[in-house]
Amino acid sequence: MNLALRWSGALAAVAVLLTSAASEAVAGPRVDIVFGPGAPELERFAASELAGQFKRLFDADVHMGDVRRAETDHLILLGSPRTNPSIEVQKLAWPKLSDQGHLLRSTRAGSRPALIVGGGSPVATLWAAYELGQRFGIRYMLFGDLDPIEPPALKLDGFDVVLEPVLRTRTWRTINDFAIGPESWGLAEQERVLKQLAKLKFNRVMLSLYPWQPFVDFEYGGVKKETGVLWYGYRYPVEGDTAARGVFRGAKLFENPDFAGKSTYAERVAAGTGLARGIVAGARKLGMETAIAISPLEFPKEFAGALKGARSLTGLENLTIGPGAAHRLDDTALTGLVKAQIRAYLKTYPEIDYLYLSLPEFPEWGDHAEEAWKQLDARSGVSQVASLEQLTAVARQRKLIASGDRGAQALRGNVATLEFFNRLLADRDLWRVPGGRTVKSVVVDVDSALYPVLDKVLPVGTECLHFVDYTARRVAVNRELLKTVPARKAPSSLILTLADDNVGVLPQMTYTALGTLVDELKSGGWAGFSTRYWVIGDLDLPTYYLSRASFVDGLTPQQAFADLLTPTMGEAVVGRTLKALELAQEATNLIDDNDIGFSFPVPNVVMKHYAGTEAPPAWWGEVKQRYLAAMDEMYRVNSRAREGGREFSLYLARRFEFGAEYMSCIESVRRA
Repeated sequence: MNLALRWSGALAAVAVLLTSAASEAVAGPRVDIVFGPGAPELERFAASELAGQFKRLFDADVHMGDVRRAETDHLILLGSPRTNPSIEVQKLAWPKLSDQGHLLRSTRAGSRPALIVGGGSPVATLWAAYELGQRFGIRYMLFGDLDPIEPPALKLDGFDVVLEPVLRTRTWRTINDFAIGPESWGLAEQERVLKQLAKLKFNRVMLSLYPWQPFVDFEYGGVKKETGVLWYGYRYPVEGDTAARGVFRGAKLFENPDFAGKSTYAERVAAGTGLARGIVAGARKLGMETAIAISPLEFPKEFAGALKGARSLTGLENLTIGPGAAHRLDDTALTGLVKAQIRAYLKTYPEIDYLYLSLPEFPEWGDHAEEAWKQLDARSGVSQVASLEQLTAVARQRKLIASGDRGAQALRGNVATLEFFNRLLADRDLWRVPGGRTVKSVVVDVDSALYPVLDKVLPVGTECLHFVDYTARRVAVNRELLKTVPARKAPSSLILTLADDNVGVLPQMTYTALGTLVDELKSGGWAGFSTRYWVIGDLDLPTYYLSRASFVDGLTPQQAFADLLTPTMGEAVVGRTLKALELAQEATNLIDDNDIGFSFPVPNVVMKHYAGTEAPPAWWGEVKQRYLAAMDEMYRVNSRAREGGREFSLYLARRFEFGAEYMSCIESVRRA
């Protein structure tokens, strides 16, 4: 053989040996994740999630299964004594846990150190897996995960963490009713957010649906539903003068991607039910409870033919009708139409756990309030606590948006509706779905004047979801109302507005009020909360706070934000980020206090300011200056942040820049 060839071959052989040796030298730690042989699907999913985190953070060689390797560096026992025999022998290391309790506990398996990652139910075990990632520095955001800049050493000793929820019901609301919110998201985007919500330990997803949307189909009294639109029927063409039209990638019309090209009612209902069923299925797969919220006394306008004497209800574009003065509480046509609508939802979505019954935002069915009050009193003796006249006076005099005549009207409409709901809830057959299971109910948006008698105007044990006012700041100002709710007798959750549609497209921060309200819920024995929002891009920080505060008493929003930012962007930038957030919160409060509907997302959102004749008010400039200052702080953060969270800090900088530019635009429109 030619000498050069022999020398070349020898070099190649040496190179292979050196590469192999180097590969062995840099090989990551060996990790075994052991679950039970009959482990539930959620626990197997938890194992795969853990494996992914170990590979990302530590470049680990991970093995998953119901037996462990003979040689491994780190051993994780996943599940509970009920689902994993390897944990069964560790009973001394297993505390008493609720179905939501979860733990990380260092132990030994024979002579080998091990870590138990488990919970009182399969979904709690999944949360424990995510909690371990949290302890290693991963931060779960709504858009995805932020990994720590410098992963810690892989050590599984020294863990003794047991978490039980302080707030057991942690609900995320989706769908809603505007193009700036999740009504615009296709199923792929919905599922992406659901996966992040599971990491943040939300345990219920509620789809907020409206009568005019294409998410159900039914008929009654010879009338078929034929209204099926999104966004109140508004259309958003992408034209030559559309700002930033390049992001629409050539589309001529902005649409929910799952509805693109769907022009007929039947096509849109098929798309709508497919989307909603997909959300329900995706949430259930992640161990979440599921719910649909409807307003049972509101119907598309075409049903006026089946409900003679119906009144047109207050609302955008006047798309709905409801009972009129002629409809008594036992009206046959009204009762039949309500039940037909409820049955249609339960038939279309038989897998849901809850059906939320919302009172109308503008309750107008107060014509029979006196009759309804008498029947409520006969059922519960409510008049021994308060009279209808006393409660009406309270509704008139309170310092909420719904006060004065609107407050009195809301109270009277609530009384009639609640008596009607009592009759609906008594019909147990109405709530049964195939298989004999009964869907549970939650009553939404009872008037705050009725809080002291809540346990007397609703059937015993009925869950409630309360909405006091439109923004978290307004609710916090009136937090004394929350103390009047008998939350331990009538299990109650509070709607926490993270971003209000009235404030609209502008960046919003409301974390101080959220912290106040969370403290009130904990001290008052409330079951939990449900989020309310439209634009999701501002919500990562407050959502992270809610996630952690639901399991940790005494945690402030600022502490939660520092805990989120430090491992992902570096300790040096925390102070400036908190300053930026405070400036954005001041801007939000100025808008809320001066003109809550300033950027309400309807077609005249900009040009309504052109119609004004006064000079731009001083507070517009104050809002702009705060957004500009917040922008400056976040650009400084972005220049100093290390690689992990730079993209997130840049997003916030540009989001605050948008707020300032929006205010400049509105000022120019007014001056024009």
